[in-house]
Amino acid sequence: MNHPFTAVGPAAALVLLAFTLPAHATLGIFEHGAGIKSSGWGGITYARGEETVVLSANPAHAASLGNRYDLGVDVFLPMSTSRIRGNAIEADAQTDNDGRRWYPIPQGGFSRVLNDRWTLGMTAYAAGLGPDYARNPYRRFGASRRGSLFLTSMGVATALAWQVDPRHALGASLNLGYQTLDIKGLSFFGPLSSAPDRVSNQGKDGSPTAGFSVGWTWQLSPELAWGFGYRSKTWTQKHREYRGLLPDGGRLELPAIWGAGLAWTPIADWTFAFDFQRYQYSAEGAFGNPIARLQPPTHLLGERDGAGFGFKNQNVHKFGVAWKATPDLVLRVGYIDASQITQSSETLFAAFAPVTATTHYTVGGTLTIRDWELSGYAYHSPEKTVRGRNSIPLAFGGGQADAIYEGAGAGISVGRRFGGRPGASAR
Repeated sequence: MNHPFTAVGPAAALVLLAFTLPAHATLGIFEHGAGIKSSGWGGITYARGEETVVLSANPAHAASLGNRYDLGVDVFLPMSTSRIRGNAIEADAQTDNDGRRWYPIPQGGFSRVLNDRWTLGMTAYAAGLGPDYARNPYRRFGASRRGSLFLTSMGVATALAWQVDPRHALGASLNLGYQTLDIKGLSFFGPLSSAPDRVSNQGKDGSPTAGFSVGWTWQLSPELAWGFGYRSKTWTQKHREYRGLLPDGGRLELPAIWGAGLAWTPIADWTFAFDFQRYQYSAEGAFGNPIARLQPPTHLLGERDGAGFGFKNQNVHKFGVAWKATPDLVLRVGYIDASQITQSSETLFAAFAPVTATTHYTVGGTLTIRDWELSGYAYHSPEKTVRGRNSIPLAFGGGQADAIYEGAGAGISVGRRFGGRPGASAR
């Protein structure tokens, strides 16, 4: 007899989902959670996996999810501002990121039990940036009226999990995707570039991407679970159309992420969780190289060690609480505290990478109706300002650039379980 759940339909839907919509992020260039449930309790992903989207962070969770699929959407509302002060060219001014107001990000995944030890899963994942200024913050330097940078990196993680024994599971995934870059309004950097005609306004430039993830879950006791996950850097072909702006002739690769977490259920219906994550931004030239690398005429934009955004590595601490209020209703809250990746000396480029957020407050819940799960969440990231210090070179009139960001968002998803090995989705 055919099983009512097959992989063909969800897999095709995931491939389509992963290459349709742009992305905007909340922790650097990444979302703060992996799925709607995860996002509702502070982005918890490593020790507790409650939906298939979490496989992008820890593929070992497939072993406990059983047969199911999930489909949803996140909507982010970023509010960023670039402020320039003390500059010799023009008076102090600030510019709001007002060209585009909201950014949808698709969510989706499925898992299927192959036998009593092995489970197959797939999920879409996303990362990116999307500042869009109707009034370019760099107009005083000779930029065109409008300025924008759209970076969208989306793909599909195909995971295989092995239930080693009742307490341990291991997982690995192959991550294949596509990355698109579109930059407008930065042509004034041409005289400082190794390829002046490939700095800006070249349209969309796409590149395939590849990477992998590994994960481990360990049920230490009936009350305590532990998990670990590592996602490799995303290897990407060079964006040749923007080789005059990006280091190493157009290389823009997403950094590796690793982390671990604990989930503790001291009493029935209450779970407390903690995750630690590390984002390795400084290892990737486009994100980590400081603006001090720009020293014309000997060191130009686009060269092997050319200037980038100057991001620091980021440490993230996530705290979540889940309460099973009724047999069919779970409520969640979460809090995230992250280190700052935007350095005060690197804020000149921050207008096109407004990623100063360090704090998030989240709420969420799931209503179960037979085999269906309806989930939702919302978050707020309070305004965070990074004030520039020696941030505008004298060649541009000196002074300081400040980066200001505030964010909010919400998401919904529907999940359906088809039996198979019992999962953790009830909590």
